[in-house]
This record gives sequence, C-alpha cells and structure tokens, in this order.
Amino acid sequence: RIGHDLEVEWAEYVPIELELSVCVLPHFLRGHVTAALLDVFGNRVLSKGRRGFFHPDNLSFGAGLYVSQIVAAAQAVPGVESVRVTKLQRQFAAPNRELENGVLPLGPLEVAQLDNDPSFPERGRLTLVMHGGR
Repeated sequence: RIGHDLEVEWAEYVPIELELSVCVLPHFLRGHVTAALLDVFGNRVLSKGRRGFFHPDNLSFGAGLYVSQIVAAAQAVPGVESVRVTKLQRQFAAPNRELENGVLPLGPLEVAQLDNDPSFPERGRLTLVMHGGR
C-alpha cells in the first residue's frame, strides 16, 4: 500500500534443553520406547505425514512450550507408563522457574528449536532417562 511502511524482522531461534524421566511398562523393550520418543520429539516428518513435536511447522512465533503438552505427547507413545519433565529451559541459560510455572515463555519474535543433532549441539538437546521395561 502506498504510504505505509513495512518492517520485516527475522525470527530468533531459541535452542531448548529438555530432559524427560520415563518409566517404561514391564513388557516393552526400553530401546523401542526410546526410539519412538526420539521420533515423537524430533523435528522431521514422520510416517503417514505426521510431524515431530519440534517440527518447524508445529511451532509459531512467541508460542511458549507447555509442560502439559510435552507430557501428553510422551504419554501417547506405546509402552510409556509415566513421564516427568525434569528439565525445560533455554540452552546455555540458567533455569527461570519454567518447571514451577509449567511453561517456557518465548518472546514475540522467538521460535523454539530442538534438533537434538549431535553434529549441531547448539540447536537444542533432548535427554531421555529411561526406567523399567526390559
């Protein structure tokens, strides 16, 4: 439009550090459940067109990460008896009561990033502490 200024700003990716403590049902193999959780919390397109939790199309500007959403996604994996989020914070930053508040807030131009790629550890990290199972 004539007479209107347009200002475009880049999104700022915020690498996330997430740690889950997972209890596996006794008749499931711990390794299979671990692999399924890594897929669910990945950043890729999964089977049947589903997307991982941290796929860029699932995340939007300023949308905080809620502990309840993370627990619900993990609990939906077959073989998971219970799950507890033990760490949720910005990578390279001290905790800021994210677990107590149940949310990791993000600014209006920030987007969460968790690639969990050993080649690029600065793009977020997922740690799974598995208990039980076989």
